[in-house]
Amino acid sequence: MFVHVIILTKTRIQGGNTLRIDFFSTSEGMDQRAVNHGVYSIELVGRGKKICLYIGESVWIASRCGVHLYELYEDPGYFGLTKDDLNNDEFTLKFSVIESMSDKKTLLGIGEYKQLELKAIKSNKPLTQLETSDRQIRNKEEKIKKVQGELSNQGFK
Repeated sequence: MFVHVIILTKTRIQGGNTLRIDFFSTSEGMDQRAVNHGVYSIELVGRGKKICLYIGESVWIASRCGVHLYELYEDPGYFGLTKDDLNNDEFTLKFSVIESMSDKKTLLGIGEYKQLELKAIKSNKPLTQLETSDRQIRNKEEKIKKVQGELSNQGFK
């Protein structure tokens, strides 16, 4: 299987600075585990710090994360960000594989996939998700307040 992806890109939003996107890059190119099934993270990284925004699981990680990226650009509040954040070149939106799975997934939301995802949520504490499940915080204003507060605490604002 051949997959062509721009690994690290800068995206200009409405004439502003650029948001860097690290889409599963490794020192050897794209992390091949991203074209398989498993658990992934979405983080903001910069200045030697990282802020975990989201943990998910999918049967095809790269495809699912492409949907996340589209949703983010349609509505930055999807991950607690603002349009100004999308124009901030001081941090990178990083997509990473936490763990790939060797077995085919038969049903969504059950079994080893779900257990690995919940374990990753518990240990990484993504800001846009509930602490006890894989669900995102429904209230967009609450997500934005939580993420923006952490960006300020980490010195990004």
